[in-house]
Amino acid sequence: MAGSLKGVLVRPARNGAGLFAAKEFRAGRTIIKIAGRIVHHHVLWKTRGTFADNCFRFGPETYLDPGDELGRYLNHSCEPNAGIRKSNNQLFLFAAEDVKAGKEIVIDYSTILGDDDIWTMGCDCGRRACRKRIRRFGSLAPALKERYLERGLVPKYIVNTRAPD
Repeated sequence: MAGSLKGVLVRPARNGAGLFAAKEFRAGRTIIKIAGRIVHHHVLWKTRGTFADNCFRFGPETYLDPGDELGRYLNHSCEPNAGIRKSNNQLFLFAAEDVKAGKEIVIDYSTILGDDDIWTMGCDCGRRACRKRIRRFGSLAPALKERYLERGLVPKYIVNTRAPD
């Protein structure tokens, strides 16, 4: 993606292409709307692969497929500088801390996985706090869950999901 669009750009990152700040974003500010189409979980698990890997949990039974939109390039870090917020039935990427121009914008994928999600990923984010395996929000250590909740990094619909009995 050439140039800057909405203050962000896509460029090579540690693990493929990533989303980078083309300008500074202050903590709490919206960075972009995560655009895409809403799909039912049956579609997600039937299709799987890269398609499923790139989707965001949207509701109890739905996911947002970013297609080729900017959200597709949002990478994981075990030390995130951004989070996902749902407002007016839309997902937004926001700065969890000040993000300087040129810095990669990253979220913790666990914050968008409900306790009924079975998706996992090996992690090589390169951070000191790297957990090596990324799973649903409920699998996080209690202190980390609390810190993420205090920082507003976990959408309410993620906290309210439960693992199947």
